[in-house]
Amino acid sequence: MKKGLIGLLVFSLVFLFLAGCSKKVSEKEYFDRAYQYMGKENMGAEKWSKAEENFQKVLDEYPNGEFAAKSLFMIGFINANYLKNYDKAKKYYSEFLQKYPKNDLADDAKYEIENLGKNIDDLPFLREDSVKEENKLTKPSQKVPVSSK
Repeated sequence: MKKGLIGLLVFSLVFLFLAGCSKKVSEKEYFDRAYQYMGKENMGAEKWSKAEENFQKVLDEYPNGEFAAKSLFMIGFINANYLKNYDKAKKYYSEFLQKYPKNDLADDAKYEIENLGKNIDDLPFLREDSVKEENKLTKPSQKVPVSSK
C-alpha cells in the first residue's frame, strides 16, 4: 500500500510540474511569431508556411480575439502573394469579407480577390501610372513664362 501511495504521489507531483510549465501561448505571441517568420531571410517558402501556421493558431485558439481579423486576412495574403495558392487565398479572403465587411482591410481583400493570380504588370493601378508617365515623356513640355522683377 505504501509503494502505491508513493507512486501516486510521485506521479501527481510530476503531472503538476509539467502542467505548471506548459503555459498557453497568448494570441499576441502567435501573431508576433507570424510576423517574425515573415521577416526571416534564407527560409524560402518555409517562412511563409510557418507564418501561416501561427496566424492559423490565432484563429483556432482565439477566434474572437483582437488579432483574429488581421490573421484571417494575412492567411489569404500569404497564400495569394507568396505561396501562390489562389483557391485557398480566395477562401480566406471571402471568409474575411463575410465576417468583417466593415474592417479597414475589407477593400484590400476585395482587391486581392479581383486580382488573384494576375501578373503585377497587369494590375490596373500600375497601368494607369505607367500611361500617365508615358504621356509625360511623349508630350512636349510647356514652358511657363518667368516674370522678371
